[in-house]
Amino acid sequence: MKKEFKAHLKEQITFLSRSAAAFDEGFESEAKRMAVVIRIFIHDTKFSTSLLTHLKKKDILFYDTANEYDPYNLAPTIGLVCMQCGPEGAKYIAPLDDNIRVQNKKVPFEKWWEKIVIADTKGNKLTRKDLILSITNKDGGAHIDKKLDEDYANLIKLNTIGWKYFSGELEGNMQGAELASVRQITYELLKSLKNEFPECFK
Repeated sequence: MKKEFKAHLKEQITFLSRSAAAFDEGFESEAKRMAVVIRIFIHDTKFSTSLLTHLKKKDILFYDTANEYDPYNLAPTIGLVCMQCGPEGAKYIAPLDDNIRVQNKKVPFEKWWEKIVIADTKGNKLTRKDLILSITNKDGGAHIDKKLDEDYANLIKLNTIGWKYFSGELEGNMQGAELASVRQITYELLKSLKNEFPECFK
């Protein structure tokens, strides 16, 4: 393992951990910064090489905390997150390690990256890859584009997941599934990296 890549690894883990802490304190837009770091860790293209590929560690197993997508289920799927109700309404939250049924499941990278984690009422499906690249490449993570990918745009602007909340006199669309999902993906990635590189978490 080259020394410079190991230094980058520890630095990026620190960035991701601090953004996750800020998100948990209520600054949910920090999910966009998390998405950028996630892309740095794992997304390879013809023109760029991910940090894990540089480290020859792309073949590690990744924790998969998402519920399984069922194509025969007519209800929308929000596989990575759950809903929390309170006096000011309801919101999506990342369960972190509270999903006991799947918290110790580990899968190869491609299965993890390409797994459907959101399916809305219009038949649109989003994977972890779709979410991370839409946020980083077009929705303010590393770049801002006038036109978002249609499935992602429908999710964040038109509430195509379809869930609403009713609390006393309050009523509204559930928002933020994409941001809470990124927080949960961050949890999965950090846990996977800690297994492989425990020395970088000291």
